[in-house]
Amino acid sequence: MTFLLAQITDTHIVGSNHDGELYVDNNNRLAMAVERLMAETILPDAVLLTGDLTDLGTDEEMALLVDLLEPLTMPTMALPGNHDRRPTFRQWFDMPWPAPEEGHLSWVVPLPGLVLVGLDTLVDNQVAGSNDVDHSGRFDAARERWLHQTLAEAAGTPTAIAMHHPPFDSGIWWMDRSGLANQDRFAEVVARHDHVGRIFCGHLHRPITTVVGGAVATTGISTVHHVELDFRADSPIQVVCDPPGYQLHHFDGAVWTSHTRYFGVNDGPITPNWAG
Repeated sequence: MTFLLAQITDTHIVGSNHDGELYVDNNNRLAMAVERLMAETILPDAVLLTGDLTDLGTDEEMALLVDLLEPLTMPTMALPGNHDRRPTFRQWFDMPWPAPEEGHLSWVVPLPGLVLVGLDTLVDNQVAGSNDVDHSGRFDAARERWLHQTLAEAAGTPTAIAMHHPPFDSGIWWMDRSGLANQDRFAEVVARHDHVGRIFCGHLHRPITTVVGGAVATTGISTVHHVELDFRADSPIQVVCDPPGYQLHHFDGAVWTSHTRYFGVNDGPITPNWAG
């Protein structure tokens, strides 16, 4: 059985009182992504939202986000990012959340022929949207135990992990300083469970691919601005307005294949004159 998973990430929906820097119309970009996704010739079976879905984590932003996602006819699975807030996430999204006393909003969703594990990497009490706090992610002892136990329970079934903070460095210094702490411990957990085939992440606002613990790890493309690609150790902090997009991950029962769909950049497909 095949499964098609769409990934939308880092949408940074803003409310009416937003006074931060905006480089594009964040909210309209998500509306465009939803419209384009619903025009796919084969609709995805589910949509994965990998965090930073709002910019400040307010109730107004969450309400706008849910309204913009309303045209989607397939199930959505959401994880918070460092710009989101756990209480509003728990209120607005219907996920198999753990008990409130456990703190994090990790989850497990069985899908046809596979298991998708959502790992909450937020630092406790992180202030959504603030530039004065650390935006890095956490993989502490508690989440390490949870992930190891969760993956052990899924042994024998193809499994993918979704998370906001990528468990690897990108080479872009100012983004890596807000990366995931204890990446080596995360990689060790994944390496002990060979049924983990993919790791889907957000946060970096660029499509990036590497290998972590023997599993292919990717970051999705943001629907808003993107991080400038500059590997210099003294590179300036810059963003660029590259074409927005989302990703489609196709699972054939054994192997994941990923595609990036750009939108808002042309009028659609053109049939070459040699194609008849």
